[in-house]
Parts: sequence; C-alpha cells; structure tokens
Amino acid sequence: MKISAYTKRLSVAALVLGIAVGCASSPEQMTETCEGISPDVQAAIDEAKSVNADARAMGADWRGARKIINQAEAAGAECNDDMAMQRANEAKLMANESIEAYRRMQEEQMAAEEEEQMEPEHRNYTVKRGDTLWGISGRSVGYNDPYQWPLIYKANESKIKDADLIYPKQRFKIMADPSSSEVNRAIDHAKTRGEWELGVTEGSDLRYLSGN
Repeated sequence: MKISAYTKRLSVAALVLGIAVGCASSPEQMTETCEGISPDVQAAIDEAKSVNADARAMGADWRGARKIINQAEAAGAECNDDMAMQRANEAKLMANESIEAYRRMQEEQMAAEEEEQMEPEHRNYTVKRGDTLWGISGRSVGYNDPYQWPLIYKANESKIKDADLIYPKQRFKIMADPSSSEVNRAIDHAKTRGEWELGVTEGSDLRYLSGN
C-alpha cells in the first residue's frame, strides 16, 4: 500500500513536470528577441537630431528636445517603435517651432530697429496761446533757431494767411530734416522780410512761398 501510494505520487509529479516543461518550451509563449532600433525609427530620430542641431546653431534650441530624443532612443532600443516614433516626431516638432519663434523674434527686432532709425518727414505741433512762428521755431520743438520760422510757414501755408497771426489749436507740420538750401533760404527771408501788418499777407512772404 505504501509503495503504491509512493508510485502514484511520482506519477503525478512527473505529469506536472511534463506540463511545466511543455509550457516553458511552447513556441507561442516564447518572448520575441529585440534586435535594437529599427531603420525607420532611427531615421526619425536622426531627423529630429538634425533639426535640433540647426536650432542649436541659431541659438534657438529648446532644452527639452534633447531629453525627448533620448526617450525616443530608449524606446527604440526596447523595440517600442510606436513610442519611439512618437517621441522623435515630438522632438522634431518642438525644434522646428523653436526655430520659427526665433526667426519671428529676429524679424520683429530688425523691424523695430529700422523704425527707430527712420527719421520722420515731419513733426506735429499744436499752437498754444501766445505762440508765434518765431517762438516755435526757436524752441526744440522747432529748430532751436527762430530765424528758421519761414520753414514752418511754408510747410503750413494752407493754414496760415498771415505769418504774423496764428491761432491756438492750429496743428502745424514741422519739417524734420530740411535741406541746407531750404534752411539758408528761410533764414535769408526772415532777415530781409518787409514791414509786417496784422491780417495782411506780406508781399515778400508771397514771393518766398512761390520760390522767387
């Protein structure tokens, strides 16, 4: 009886061992061997690295791109191609966006610098009570030289009937960069102008406006 029971236990053990061995050696249960990063994934990673290198050369690289590329390489090495491709494309996208943002910033900066360097053709000035063309021209808003007042007169001849009579709230244009010949002619007229009379356009003023 004891021998029979022992034999029975050996038979059961052998059966269980056979099943276990069969399970371990079953082709369906074997783990597939990973052979490293696939060519397609490697190409995507290389492209992401190239774009990131371009961004870095411009000074526009985004630090997170390098980290994402490392994650793509790690996923590829583990044969997780979907994750690897996702990370590689994400890194490429981020690098491209960094390049575009950097270019936009450069363009905006250049436009701002050009605008600062451009001299406006004229300045605007609103007449205040007590102002005269002589006084406006003599201040910094004008030319820091009262004898250049005819420049203001000529630039606003449609608004001024008499150079000796201007009114508050009139808005005048003041030439920003008159030529030397214009300045000399204005000064000469200011120094040789005839007698003035309020409300009447001087004959010499008319000749100055006409260019004679």
